[in-house]
Amino acid sequence: MKAIEVKNLRKLYPKKIPLPFRKIEWFEALKGITFNVKKGELFGLLGPNGAGKTTTIKILTTLLEPTSGEARVLGFDIVKEAREIRKRINLVAEGERTLYWRLTAYENLRYFASIYYVPKKVAEERIRNLLHMVGLWDRKDDLVMNYSRGMKQRLAIAKALINDPEVLFLDEPTLGLDVQSAIFVRELIKKLVEEEKKTVLLTTHYMHEAEELCDRIAIIDHGRIIALDTPEGLKKLVRKDTIVEVRVKNYNGENPFGLAKIKEEGEKVVLRGPLDEEDIPKLVEFLVKNNAKVLSVEVKEPTLEDVFIKLTGRGLRD
Repeated sequence: MKAIEVKNLRKLYPKKIPLPFRKIEWFEALKGITFNVKKGELFGLLGPNGAGKTTTIKILTTLLEPTSGEARVLGFDIVKEAREIRKRINLVAEGERTLYWRLTAYENLRYFASIYYVPKKVAEERIRNLLHMVGLWDRKDDLVMNYSRGMKQRLAIAKALINDPEVLFLDEPTLGLDVQSAIFVRELIKKLVEEEKKTVLLTTHYMHEAEELCDRIAIIDHGRIIALDTPEGLKKLVRKDTIVEVRVKNYNGENPFGLAKIKEEGEKVVLRGPLDEEDIPKLVEFLVKNNAKVLSVEVKEPTLEDVFIKLTGRGLRD
């Protein structure tokens, strides 16, 4: 049995039109997406902000009802059997306001254990184990309001494990974290899948994170899944192409030769994407004619960023 099954899922949100027209227009956040997640798999939804990742998570965790389509989690229908699903899953939502800041870490976990009807003896041992797992046992009696952002995120993951869920949903789990905290969280996610045998659905817009963690990745953009495969399988889409990364200064034009702007640092811009080798001199000539200073031109190994550029014609952060 699949852990998650999604078929032709659509979600529309109303747009408010000012009076006196009283007309409602609709924004289609999901446009008929279909995918499956195997038990014990770490599955990634990769895409830019506004692509539909969080909407998908909210529907699968029964926080939103779809406009149309079907979805099942652990064999249960997300609309008709939502209560059964909620017993068996948990969610780490984007942002920090999923904890009670005026309680300690220990008090937070004890409270959420009671919500899930975890027996007291089981809860005590589980809380102790979880706090050790996320490296917060020594700070268990500190108020959450005094935690760093990384510590709050680790506690949020512990909270999401309090009911020992079969499926864990992680919505942008490393967003805004410092490098050290992000590494800790990624290692913790790996441990949950490899040692705890959890099924994890992860949303992210960090290419390196998806590539490092996920068994399979669905690239989602504008409410549609535009590719789905293993990280290596996805990179094969651009393996035959020459991937060029160009660093330029004082260039403000459009994306030349189909390369996408993947980073801007003041006057410096990084352009990247697939390009025929014979076109590299033409690209440099074009940039120079447009008064840009070419700082470097490098041929790179393909990444998931290049897959996204090839499929959409733009960088992930555009």
